[in-house]
Amino acid sequence: MSSKRHKRKVGYTIMIVSDSAHTNQKKFHINTGILSIVAFVLLVVVICYAEYTTILMHGATERSETYAGQIAVLQSENEQLKLENEDLQKQVANLNQTLSQKEVQVQSQEKDGQDAQKEENMPRGFPVSGAAQIKEAAAGDDTGMQPKQDWKEVIFIAAAQTDVVATGAGTVVGVTEAGDEPAGISIDHGGGYISNYRNMGAPKVESGASVEQGTVLFEIEENNMEIGYSITKDGEFLEPMEIIEIKG
Repeated sequence: MSSKRHKRKVGYTIMIVSDSAHTNQKKFHINTGILSIVAFVLLVVVICYAEYTTILMHGATERSETYAGQIAVLQSENEQLKLENEDLQKQVANLNQTLSQKEVQVQSQEKDGQDAQKEENMPRGFPVSGAAQIKEAAAGDDTGMQPKQDWKEVIFIAAAQTDVVATGAGTVVGVTEAGDEPAGISIDHGGGYISNYRNMGAPKVESGASVEQGTVLFEIEENNMEIGYSITKDGEFLEPMEIIEIKG
């Protein structure tokens, strides 16, 4: 019979020796099986820790890459928004410029309209419905109507059976009856224009009445054939003959 070989189990003893002479020595006996188990457990722990660390680093890397991608997208969107904002600012500037031009155009049109309205309001008509002539400078013994020089008034001598008429549409703003002085009628045509009529006859309109061009103001008879006529613009007297449009 072959002899069986028995493996001898190897053990390890750890001695703890103190520097003090009075302290006893201590010995610890460690079994190799237990040592192997401890080493295996430590190895597993190290491997698990390394794997865990790797997983964490991989996750961190993925998150970092994700964040980097998101940052890149946000930066791209930010640049796009900047471009859109610049474009909008240009559009706003263009709109403001267009609006300013439109305002200037509207103001110009309003001014033109007002000027046109003033031109329409200008009393251009002839103050007599029929034939008339301008009275020459009065002689010393002339007892007839004398022009008011500061009014730039023109005196017309009308033919009988004619009328003194309004030279433009407007509103009667003043009427005075004849006495020592001729009767007077003033008509506001708008736009600052006022026409004034003087005659020894009886006024045919009342203050506040609306009149049209050609409305009869005085009836001409043998004793009131002279008519004084003047025009003001914003309180300033104008030359009537420069405004009157004589037709025919």
